[in-house]
Amino acid sequence: MPAPETQNLLQQALAHHQQGRLPEAAALYQQVLQRSPREPDALHLFGVLMHQSGQHETGRQLVEAAVQISPERPEFHSNLGQILKALGKPQEAEAAYRQALAKAPGFVDALANLGALLQERGAVAEAIGFLQQAIRKEPGHANAHMNLGNAFRKDGRIEEAEAAHRQAASLAPISEETHANLATTLMDRDKLKEAERSLKRALLLNPALAEAANSFGFLLFNLRDYTPSGTWFKRAILLAPCYAAAHTGLAELAYFSGNIEQAIQHSEDALRFAPDDPQIHLRHAIRLLAAGRLEEGWLEREWRHKMPDRVRRIGLPPVWRGEPLAGKRLLVCAEEGVGDEILYASILPEVTQQGAELVIECDERLLPVFRRSFPDALVHAYARAGDGFRPVQKYDWLPKDKPVDYAIDAGSLALYFRRTLSDFAKTRPYLKPNPERILQVQNMLGQTGDRLKVALAWRSRKSSAFRDVHYTALKDWLPLFALPEVQVFSIQYGENWDTEIKTLERETGHAPTVLPDLDLTDDFDDILALVSSVDVLICPSSTLGWIGGALGKETWLFHPQPLFVQYGTDGFPGFPSIKSFAKPFEDGWEQTVSEITATLRSKAAK
Repeated sequence: MPAPETQNLLQQALAHHQQGRLPEAAALYQQVLQRSPREPDALHLFGVLMHQSGQHETGRQLVEAAVQISPERPEFHSNLGQILKALGKPQEAEAAYRQALAKAPGFVDALANLGALLQERGAVAEAIGFLQQAIRKEPGHANAHMNLGNAFRKDGRIEEAEAAHRQAASLAPISEETHANLATTLMDRDKLKEAERSLKRALLLNPALAEAANSFGFLLFNLRDYTPSGTWFKRAILLAPCYAAAHTGLAELAYFSGNIEQAIQHSEDALRFAPDDPQIHLRHAIRLLAAGRLEEGWLEREWRHKMPDRVRRIGLPPVWRGEPLAGKRLLVCAEEGVGDEILYASILPEVTQQGAELVIECDERLLPVFRRSFPDALVHAYARAGDGFRPVQKYDWLPKDKPVDYAIDAGSLALYFRRTLSDFAKTRPYLKPNPERILQVQNMLGQTGDRLKVALAWRSRKSSAFRDVHYTALKDWLPLFALPEVQVFSIQYGENWDTEIKTLERETGHAPTVLPDLDLTDDFDDILALVSSVDVLICPSSTLGWIGGALGKETWLFHPQPLFVQYGTDGFPGFPSIKSFAKPFEDGWEQTVSEITATLRSKAAK
């Protein structure tokens, strides 16, 4: 124990420290150390103060000295971990936190700090375990709730993230960080107005919080208020020049304004500061592909395998990396979206031309279509276990009599077969619809008269503030429905589309025709039969567009510019039957709908 006078000085210093009077606290800590240079509490607390003042290296030296003197103190190890983390030494920080827990297994601060570090490093499941343990020990630990929300969010468990962040904000109402983190999760849940209120609280509490400024930029971006959005991203960078997320925000703005080269520059800046962030790499891949830089883009897209919610595949043969395929058996694993499965199936005929025997994995809904289209392949529907946040697929179904030599995800085939634009010229229509189902649908269409027949989808399956900018509303198509020489049939899929149609018909007297007894969400034989039977398919950039292209059907695809699958061209390489009706990102859909309507009127006249 220090002498009474020294102990009194230390208590005074700690009181100043706790009240935020750092210069006064620092002066008293120095007095203590002049009297007792090996006083561990003074070394430790002065080191923490130096760290809080931004002098992390000095703080590290002081706290390490305290640890040398009193290695049994768990709080010393835990705070050393915080300083090492700030110094960009995550492995050493993790070791310090674990050392704290070795001294005191239930030490809540160390549990919370280790959980936060692990979720940032991608060990999300382990992080959640430590954070939940901290909360069980101390239910009112606001930082543990906040970090648990961050871990849930990173794991894709958005509802649980929101609950944890709300609890953190309730426990620490004057903490800017809790409100900023809550706002981010509210944005994920499309609760934009509530997110705006949380961000304003965070910025009121700390106008210099770079994370809040960056989130405000993305909030305004989602609200389509683009110029102020850029101002907030730039403010975040001024506050924290190495903040990768804010550079990514500028990249998004540049991309959607059509300046792809500038977008690439901004995303390269982001990657300098966060070289291991798979999401930033994936967005960078889209920009490179949109610029026509195919090889670079496909390589960057391989970072999707490192996303935390990526399917974990158990029991796969070795990954195919371009070895000769003659006489070999290749498993092509399904991508995680049915649209991508259909898109990258365009490459499969070229794989078989190299002498490979294919085993194709697909969504169960595609099973009859793929078996009909690729009759020489073994086609198997995947069974996905786990949940949407940690999906797992096992491959114990692979044939044993003739083992599979290699495996590759369908999208990764582009690395080897789509290196240049000329490679797309090899693509031919490759999906085969059910002939009997086509006859049934044609009979239905024949009963509606001899007008030009058009299938229309006006949006995608999912809706959110960010996604909806890519899609129209049904009412936008009233000029098309009014054309007497055109019969419009709905090919919309998903939920609530029937309510949209009934509402529009009641309010305007116009609406697309719905064919009875067709399942246009889950029955791909029905979908392919309708697309095959109409004169024109009109749709956004979605699964339907690739179906139209895969059938060689005249497809008019409306979309904002740029669209990365055009690979820097005005069309859709590999899919000559798809025609682009593009608009600037910031414009409405009126001009595009007017152009499509006029083109249809001309086509009907011919």
